Amino acid sequence: MKGTSDEVLSWPRVRIEVRDRYYVGEMRDEKEWPLARTHYQPLYLDAASGALRKDAATHEAAAEYDARTGSATFEVVFTERTELTGYAKLKLWIETDGSDDADLFVALMKYDRDGAFVPFTFMSEFENGPVALGWLRASHRELDERRSTPYQPWHTHVREQRLKPGEIVPLEIEILPSSTRFEAGERLRVLVQGRDVYEFPEHRHTQLHAATRNQGRHIIRTGGRYDSHLLVPVIPQADS
Repeated sequence: MKGTSDEVLSWPRVRIEVRDRYYVGEMRDEKEWPLARTHYQPLYLDAASGALRKDAATHEAAAEYDARTGSATFEVVFTERTELTGYAKLKLWIETDGSDDADLFVALMKYDRDGAFVPFTFMSEFENGPVALGWLRASHRELDERRSTPYQPWHTHVREQRLKPGEIVPLEIEILPSSTRFEAGERLRVLVQGRDVYEFPEHRHTQLHAATRNQGRHIIRTGGRYDSHLLVPVIPQADS
């Protein structure tokens, strides 16, 4: 921008940190973003078992929780070292009981082999956060088909589509990009609920979602007709 030649011109186009946990990771240079070699793997939600599966469940099931105080979780245990770098997306088929709208908050979380939570930095200053976050109001689910990609939904936000009683609708929720390494035996958990995943001090944070439309219960449909799934960006491991 200054019209001068200095070291910035020799920097790589992309530099990422593949994180193991807070303040532990490996820096790596890349040529593009998202990474061209990314393999987008769907992990299907199974409400009957609480699992994330590579194959969709054939039987329909439902996970429901109090829209204001409850939550639902789904998880997968990795059998080999796995790197997730890039954009993720959560597709949910949802229904509400007691409201014509729903505010959904999503977190991807890492747990070690012993089941202990693995923290990451988030919101620029906290050290006990998840891998990545996402959120969406159900009435704003309409997609911009031209700008959306399979891994990154774009929402128009030009009109509201309120829910009718008993109506089951698909939501595509963008998960903010991240880069995380999981070793064999470690697990990825998806948390879905109707409030911020973490409590922020009101006087300090504009990111706080203090007002929601949540009432009654949220119902997540999985299996059979309902292809609720988490799409994750798997980076193939280099040949040894």
